[in-house]
Amino acid sequence: MNKSNKRLLYVITGGSSGIGLAIARKAAAAGINVWIVARDDAKLKTAVDSIKMAGSESEANHGYIAADLTDYQSAKKMALQILEKAGVPDVLINSAGAAHPGYIETLEIKIFHWMMEANYFTTVNSVKAFLPSMIARKRGHIVNVSSVAGFLGVFGYTAYSASKFAITGFSKVLKSEMKRFGITVSVVYPPDTNTPQLEYENQFKPKETKAIAGTAKAASPEKVAAAVLRKIRKKKFNIHPTSDVAFFYIIQKLLPDKFIFWILDQLSKTKN
Repeated sequence: MNKSNKRLLYVITGGSSGIGLAIARKAAAAGINVWIVARDDAKLKTAVDSIKMAGSESEANHGYIAADLTDYQSAKKMALQILEKAGVPDVLINSAGAAHPGYIETLEIKIFHWMMEANYFTTVNSVKAFLPSMIARKRGHIVNVSSVAGFLGVFGYTAYSASKFAITGFSKVLKSEMKRFGITVSVVYPPDTNTPQLEYENQFKPKETKAIAGTAKAASPEKVAAAVLRKIRKKKFNIHPTSDVAFFYIIQKLLPDKFIFWILDQLSKTKN
């Protein structure tokens, strides 16, 4: 256990499963107090039990709050409860989200609204709910989970990618605005990761999307979580959990758009 981390508090939204839960377990194992937020009370109880087992410290303050973060008032209530029970978070990790791919011509318009609510507005609502207390303390770290599809236009993700690009843009502006308050901001770009969410979205992926996904093996949540925690400690703004994500991030910055489109077109080719 890292003794210097003993009193740190991490609040993790979307912490009942997937990447959020993997981060929570590893943080607890490092001696960090962890509070997780999600909608499903039963899943949260099970998740917190596993977090406590990972931490194994009798004096640790781990807990959970069930809340629908697509609703701002619910997010505010959640934040007030955590502030009362655990204090001001040292690190707020916004990992709540969902993905539903498909061809744009067949995706219902409600899917576009759902993606923005589940990904972008859960992030904004959580940040807004905790921001007054973090500003008053003049210290903290906000970590927003975007996606590879938050900087790269991946076939089949018109609805999802737009919401993740929104998180990326939000995080860039937030970084500039929070500097005057001593608050650090990071944005995470996870690759496909072996989570229940990936199982869900695989049902709806167009063949072209599956072809692109097939060019790289899905990462484990534990590997992604370890990289995220390591780079949080280093206060990195852009967090690329795997080397292939870092590679794609760099080339899309260096190469003209037409070459990026060509590469993606080649990756998405399928046999008819």
